[in-house]
Amino acid sequence: AFAITQLYSGAQTITDLPPAMTFFGNTVAIGSAAFNYGTVFMLLMYAFMWWGLRDTQPGRHVYAVGNNPEATRLTGIATDRVLLGVYVLAGLFYGIAALLSVARTGVGDPNAGQTENLDAITAVVLGGTSLFGGRGIILGSLLGAVIVGVFRNGLTLMGVSSVYQVLITGVLVILAVATDQLSRKGAR
Repeated sequence: AFAITQLYSGAQTITDLPPAMTFFGNTVAIGSAAFNYGTVFMLLMYAFMWWGLRDTQPGRHVYAVGNNPEATRLTGIATDRVLLGVYVLAGLFYGIAALLSVARTGVGDPNAGQTENLDAITAVVLGGTSLFGGRGIILGSLLGAVIVGVFRNGLTLMGVSSVYQVLITGVLVILAVATDQLSRKGAR
């Protein structure tokens, strides 16, 4: 996909995007505060997914498959369908995240988002979601995303090179996964 993006754009940043693509980058004033439409939309998505995973049968199935796919299959839940649904939703959310990124910057940069996957994994793991499945909450992931965002901004303001930012973020992921593994062993 990265190579196709580079070929399509000629490895050049695309400017003069249509207003529909930059809509979520606009702001709305609520009282004396200004909020970005993209931020409001993201919070609504978090709230919807929090409700969906916590209070619906498909949401509980997602946790069950993540915890123990074989036991879930033996109870009669179609684990393949659950996994397909999770992957389809993940693809939809990746597309929405890309649209929000384009709206925020106002340009289509084929090199943008190179380390976003590392930031996303870091946010989810710091938020308490296990990479090994079955544990985690949406609000924890939101908190993890805020932590990663503040951390990245702080490193940028301190003048830390982007290469070292990626290195530090990678170390955070390793520490968070190691902590998750130790807590899993302790629970057994």
